[in-house]
Amino acid sequence: MKIIQSFWSGNATDFTHNYGWFSYKYNWLSWLLSCHQLVKFHKDVELYTDRFGYEILIKKLQLPYTKVHVILDDLNEYHKDLWAVSKIKVYEMQEEPFLHVDGDVFVWDSLTDKFKNAAVLTQNLEITAASYIKKWNEISPHLVYLPLEMENYHKNPNNFACNMGVAGGNDIQFFKEYAQKSIDFVDKNRSAFSKINCLSFNLFFEQILFYQFAAIKEVKVDFLFDQVYNDGEYFGFAEFHEVPQKSYLHLLGVYKRNPFVCKAMEVYIMKNYPESYSKIAALVNEAERNQNEVEFLTQEKVAALTADFDFELKTNKKSSDNYLLKRDLYTAGMPNYFQSLVAAKEDFKIVLLDGFKHIRTTRNEEEFSFLEIEDRNSVSRKYELDELDEEALSVIAAGTRYFDCITSLLEHFEYDSEEEENDILILLNKKLTNYIVYKIIAIYK
Repeated sequence: MKIIQSFWSGNATDFTHNYGWFSYKYNWLSWLLSCHQLVKFHKDVELYTDRFGYEILIKKLQLPYTKVHVILDDLNEYHKDLWAVSKIKVYEMQEEPFLHVDGDVFVWDSLTDKFKNAAVLTQNLEITAASYIKKWNEISPHLVYLPLEMENYHKNPNNFACNMGVAGGNDIQFFKEYAQKSIDFVDKNRSAFSKINCLSFNLFFEQILFYQFAAIKEVKVDFLFDQVYNDGEYFGFAEFHEVPQKSYLHLLGVYKRNPFVCKAMEVYIMKNYPESYSKIAALVNEAERNQNEVEFLTQEKVAALTADFDFELKTNKKSSDNYLLKRDLYTAGMPNYFQSLVAAKEDFKIVLLDGFKHIRTTRNEEEFSFLEIEDRNSVSRKYELDELDEEALSVIAAGTRYFDCITSLLEHFEYDSEEEENDILILLNKKLTNYIVYKIIAIYK
């Protein structure tokens, strides 16, 4: 079963087009990471694209696809916002089992090993709640054609959809028939494009129609995730600090526009694929007129910067030179390291990092405090503090090791059983994990 991806530019030729991301840079970083991770765990990973996609993804970024098909320029007759058309056209082209993976999906395990015998597979089942209904009520009055498969949804829009971050399987005929139904749904409503939100329309001719078509055909759909998600409530799909224990991330919806999620993705790429990252750096710096917004990195430079930061932490000889970059690289993956040390009951040093301000102010006549944490080439991040945070950071600032820190903080609680103590320990370890994720503290043996 081969892996395929599709990139259609929507007839755009501007490298700085953001495709719904917080910044255009993160769109290209997403494609970089998605491709590299897929190639790492799968033998055949093919790209279907247009000439602009080929120019950026293959010629300039040199992404390691095993095969490239430059055949999507014919889609430029469609409205630029109908991005799902390219996916569906690519489904229709397939003659052998496949899995199509979106460019905002990242894996740390094989997708095909577990589902190599699946007839039809998608990411998960989704409840089409209020936002779907609102969008359909705005779109449907302008449509001139409604497929038979959509009539049930039209009568009862509080229904289901299939999230298609991953979609495919062995039943090629099913996908060909579905693709034809979907393209007909789009083509026969061309006159409505100027009257509807085409971005919203993608949800209906792709995800809703897929679910309805499978139901009518009585085709069993397997899912990567058994959990049924409510529309707009996809929690747990963007935690870069939990990989590789978490082996699948999908930056759908609001995650693309979250600067801190985007930053976490960027740091992961900087540390793990620095040479590929530097190819994007060259393009970004050119687009930004050589303002050096993005660093050029190599494996050797990443190792040197990380070693420098380790030395500075352990000797208390902090340097302002590249501090934020070194901090990012050093703390990447540290939450997992923290969890492993705790699980092994090993002691370690906890140190307070630089790069943030402690701010106290009032809100609704009540005093509160927060940390404003500086992020390199991004907006600052805020972490609101409660009384336990204040005490914990005070203990850490004075210099401490893990066991001493926990012992000191436990004195602020009352508990009568081992079970209650364990609940408190879970809370404290979660606090410390958050401090690492927010780059407030670091740890070392």
